[in-house]
Amino acid sequence: MKELINSIKDFKIIPNNFKSSGVFNLISSNEDSIEAELVLIDDNELNDYIPGTNVEIFGVNEVGLVYFETKIIDRIDKKITLKLTDDFSIIQRREYSRVGLNQGSFIFKDRPQDFVLKTEDISAGGIKFIAKENLELDKNYDIEITLSNNMKINCTLQPIRIQETEYNDKKAFIMSGKFTNLDNVDRIVLVQYAFKIKMEEQNKENE
Repeated sequence: MKELINSIKDFKIIPNNFKSSGVFNLISSNEDSIEAELVLIDDNELNDYIPGTNVEIFGVNEVGLVYFETKIIDRIDKKITLKLTDDFSIIQRREYSRVGLNQGSFIFKDRPQDFVLKTEDISAGGIKFIAKENLELDKNYDIEITLSNNMKINCTLQPIRIQETEYNDKKAFIMSGKFTNLDNVDRIVLVQYAFKIKMEEQNKENE
């Protein structure tokens, strides 16, 4: 596990209070623990990183997305010690990049509620959907995404590909867009959502 930890880049840490999620820099790891320094975390958010509490960790290595749950052993200011665990999961990059929205919703704030006819898939970088009317390429649109766990994400979307299609025998447009002005916490939310949806799908296949 120590070798796996040392191969990871871009660590993200999620405490019980999701709004205090952030990133950390790895200082060192041994057979029992991980030493790290929290970054982009303010003093109020540090209150959610109390020794003895559980946290979720996400990271990326050359294989894909690494995920595990662990416990905070100690914290001094922004330096924390985490318990090392052998219970982890890896989702390969090509497998977790895009998933279904699954009971969530996706709306444009300046368009009618029924403007989006169907959401094809979503990732931490963007979304693919079918709409009733065309949009302008490279223009930013205010959107709101509600995930199946009721987490809401507000950002802007920039269409990058648009193709005319049919939906329910009517003219429509299938579009792919990238998220812009997406803050770090919301990106972590989307990474976690995509990971858990993919894990649920894999568990159903193995039943």
